[in-house]
This record gives sequence, structure tokens and C-alpha cells, in this order.
Amino acid sequence: MKIKGQDVETHPVVPEPLPPKKFMLYVGPCMMSVALGLGTSELILYPRLTAEFGTGWIGMMVLSLLFQTVWAQEMARWVVLSGEHGAKFNARILSRIGTLVSITFFMFLAFAIPAWSSVAATAVLELVRWPADVRVGTVFWAYVSFLLVFAVIFVSKVARSIVEKIATWATVAAWILLIAAAIMSIRPESLAEMGKHVFIWDIPEKMNWWVLGSTLAWVGAGPTLLWYTYWMKDAGWGMAKYFGAIPGGMGRKVELRSEGLFPEFSPANIVRLKTWIRRSNFVLWGAYFGGSLLTILIVVGLSDSLLRPRGLVPSGFDVIKHQALFFQKPLGAFGAVLFMIMAWMFFFNNQMSISEAVVRQNAEATASFKKRPDIKKIYFSWWAVYLVISFVLIALHFYVPAVSPFGFVTYSAMLSLVSLIVSIFATVVGKVVLYRDVPKELRPSLFGTVFLAAGFLFFLFCIVRALIAFFGNA
Repeated sequence: MKIKGQDVETHPVVPEPLPPKKFMLYVGPCMMSVALGLGTSELILYPRLTAEFGTGWIGMMVLSLLFQTVWAQEMARWVVLSGEHGAKFNARILSRIGTLVSITFFMFLAFAIPAWSSVAATAVLELVRWPADVRVGTVFWAYVSFLLVFAVIFVSKVARSIVEKIATWATVAAWILLIAAAIMSIRPESLAEMGKHVFIWDIPEKMNWWVLGSTLAWVGAGPTLLWYTYWMKDAGWGMAKYFGAIPGGMGRKVELRSEGLFPEFSPANIVRLKTWIRRSNFVLWGAYFGGSLLTILIVVGLSDSLLRPRGLVPSGFDVIKHQALFFQKPLGAFGAVLFMIMAWMFFFNNQMSISEAVVRQNAEATASFKKRPDIKKIYFSWWAVYLVISFVLIALHFYVPAVSPFGFVTYSAMLSLVSLIVSIFATVVGKVVLYRDVPKELRPSLFGTVFLAAGFLFFLFCIVRALIAFFGNA
């Protein structure tokens, strides 16, 4: 067959969709993305905005989540049809070099910042109260958290395997705790305000658009949904079954395919592909969209009920301290300790997922330039680079007074928003030009394409507005 006028390799058989009881294959990659969202934005940025400005912006969050879910849905469709991850899909529009510069490079810049090991360190510091100096303690526990991250990857046979199990069960545990806290602590007035502002936005004139832009970028998993397609590919969704998975430190060397492998569009193959796509959509809308929306509503409701009346605005080195009230009010002192343990677990998990994904994307990009790449060697070479960069950046907490965990998070969000905007644009164009030889029943809908194009304009407005605010306050 041809894709964009070029001959591509085909395979006569689409792998049989595995039964739903293969739980982690279907849910694991998505739950890594859900966990990323809960740790990147829900527990950091939502409380900050709500405590300072109320709930008038929540409708923008829901709209942003809708746009991002549709974006992920269309990248996931391409994984099923070709085995190529989202960046490779975008490269068919932007070129390989264009994608490396405008997407992969900005994702690396954004997430080479070890923001989540730093935030995890603030949670540990609240628990153990040692070392006494806040900066020294943050640096020390950030290093400990980061070394534990590498240890988990090193002892894995498949790089993502332990990470996705931790992410899945940690997220389920967090949902249970957050639902319990919500039932006991969210005020009816907050629920009424949130319900109104889902449809009627109320953005204050003094809104901090730099923080709002960061938050809109990271509703749910935000730009890291691009990595969801890497994990889908690794898990063997659809045609990716023929591609292989990146090994961890205890895994064997493998040959990893990078170029797309498209199926012959026989009636039997089309039926199998439609099943894979339906299951992909079900996981994204059920687990990702539904789970992310649940945490948005709960965390914003708790923040409006508990933090805002007290004037507690999370920032700086107190980025996670005030949120302990979420569990402290219904459960007392034990609740505060429980929240800090949960927070550390989530930010540790975030740093794990982010680190694995950053290294994975760079390893796969490097391997694409080689004929017979040793992906395990390339993968751990990038780990060495990532460790050095992260350890240097963590040390900035001690040596540079203006650097704080909260600042790390907002800069990371805005850098990654560049990748999000470029990838959405390439995905919209790809939906138009790359499916011409694909059977109609497997193509994206026209409505989805138009809706995603509106999402591109929405996020473009967000980043322009945020930059105006940033430089206006400089």
C-alpha cells in the first residue's frame, strides 16, 4: 500500500485482539498517563489556581481535557494501524528532523527538569523533618527519590513493566482516598459553583495566566499523552505486536522495529483492526477521560472548600504542604501523614514514568538513525545522560535562591506546551493526508478532525496569553 505517495511494508495478518482479561496490556499504558496527570497537575497546579482565584476557570479545564483525549485517540488509532508511535506519526507530516526539533527536543527540555523528584522531596521532608534546612532537605530527598527511580528501571525485564503496575495500583488507591475525602469535606456551595462554571466561565481580571496556561497544558496527562502511544506500541497494540518492547536492566537485548508495518486490508483484518480501535477508544474515554475528570472535580472541590477559605496558596517549597488538609480535616493528624505518603508515592511514580518516557523517546529517536540498533545499549546510554542532567538541576535548589519545585513545574509545563501544539497540528494534518488508502471504516471522523483543529487554536491562544503575562510581569 501507499502512505502519502510512498510505498510502505505490509503484513498479511493483523494480530488477534487479546481477551479483556489481559488487564495490564489494555489498562497499564493508559494508567501510566492517568497517574502522570494526577501527579503533574492535579495535586500541584489545580490547588494553586483554586486557592487564589476560585473555580471560574474549571470549564476551560474540561474543554482542554476533551481536546487532549481526542488527540490521544487519533494517535492511538495510528499505533493500531501501523505500529508507529505518535511522534513517528507526526514525523510523516513534519519530517523526521522537524519532529526531533519541534516535539522530541522540547519534551526533553521540559521533562529533563526533575520537578517531581523535587516535589516528592518536599513531601518526605514534611514527614521526617530531616534535614532541618529546607533547601538541603529538598536536594537530599530529591536525589534519593531519583536513584530509586533508576533502580526500578534497572531491575525490570521490560523497561515499563514495574512502572505501569505501580502507576495502576497507586492511582486506584488515590481515587479511593480522594473520593472518601471529597464525601467528607467538599462544601455544597463549592459543588454548585463548580457545576455553574463548567458551562459559564468566570476568569478574574487578575488571573495568573502563566499558571493557568501551565494548568491547561497539563489537564490530565497533557503533552505526555504522546508517550502513551510509546507505551501502547511497547505493549503490542494492533500491528505493534510485531515491533518488540524495550528491555530493562535485567532484560535481554532485542531488535526493535521503528518503521511502520501496515496490514493488508482484507475483511478479516479490518474486523480485527476495528476491535483494536474500539478497545483503544474505550480505554481512553473510560479510564483516561473519566479518571482525569473525576480527579479534576475532586481536587478543585477540596481546594475550594479547604484551602481558599484559609488563604493557603501552594507555591515555592510549600508546593504540596497545604494539600495535607484534604485528609487532615476528616482524619486528623493521621490523615495529614497519609496524604504526604500518598503524595510522595505519586510524585515518585511521576518521576519514574516521566524519566522512562523521556529516555525511551530519545532512545527510539536515536535508534531510527541506525540500521541494526542495540536498543538496550542506546536506552541506558540516554539514562546516563539523563541522570547527570537531573542531578545538576536538582542541585540548583541549593545554589540558586530563586529556584523552587513549583517554579520547576510551571516552566516544564510551558515548554511541553510547545510540543503539544505542534503535535496536535501535525495530527490534524495527518488525519487528512495519511488515510487516503485506508478503508473508510478505519478512518477518523470529520467531526473529530474539525474538533481537534479547534483544539489547536485553543492551545495556541493559551500559550500566547501565558507568554504575554510572563513577559509583562518580567
